[in-house]
Amino acid sequence: MRRKDRMGKSTAQPHDNAPHYNTYYQPVGQPPKKQKPRRIFRTLIFVLIFIAALFIGLMYMLSQQADVSDLKSIEQKDSYVSATQMPKYTRGAFIAVEDKRFYHHSGVDYKGSIRAIFASIKDKNRLQGGSTITQQLAKNFYYDNQQTVTRKLKEMFVARRIERTYSKEQILSYYMNNIFYGDNHYTIESAARYYFGTTTNQQNTNLPQITVLQSAILASKVNAPSVYDVNDMSPAFINRTKMTLEKMKQQNYISGQEYTEALQQLGA
Repeated sequence: MRRKDRMGKSTAQPHDNAPHYNTYYQPVGQPPKKQKPRRIFRTLIFVLIFIAALFIGLMYMLSQQADVSDLKSIEQKDSYVSATQMPKYTRGAFIAVEDKRFYHHSGVDYKGSIRAIFASIKDKNRLQGGSTITQQLAKNFYYDNQQTVTRKLKEMFVARRIERTYSKEQILSYYMNNIFYGDNHYTIESAARYYFGTTTNQQNTNLPQITVLQSAILASKVNAPSVYDVNDMSPAFINRTKMTLEKMKQQNYISGQEYTEALQQLGA
């Protein structure tokens, strides 16, 4: 075989072990560049969680300044009446309209509170509702009406401590005797005497007992005590009272007959 034929034959055979081109778009071992944004995102999430934990921890520490034993001072009010001495429908009016799960939670409605916090972040001018009776007691006794997320968190921590310290009936008693009912009245007994000439104390035989309708009116009034006028009830006040009566019936605090009689007295 001639030399040129041997050379042609040898060059025609490819080398199986050598790649024809580099299949890597970057050096082996270097992480893909597209993972960098993921690392930044994870780091940002971690930082935000850390800051939130610090903030919540600070609110917890500040909430410890509230001495829950001070709530007992409410019992010293001249017109204080324990919830256990009130008619069932009077207690039920406030539970029905403010906190129907009062006897089943541990002081905080987490779902409602978290919803309220996120809603308030969107609308900084107004802190949404979502408070239990225990939370409202904590707010009314220890804090002002400043509508902030910090107040909401402290209120939640204090409410848990209140629940661990007092019975449900004590908490309800303190709540109903520490609300603004309008016209400088802060206990339900003084409000009942002032607006209706009645008493909430079943042991008091010197005055007529508060009625179902009167209980519903007072429970409805605390939503806007300076706006709702008992002596000249607006359509909005009447509708709210009707709603309260409906809730009282649904939650079995009053019978169907009591509900119908109260509506007739309301003129609805």
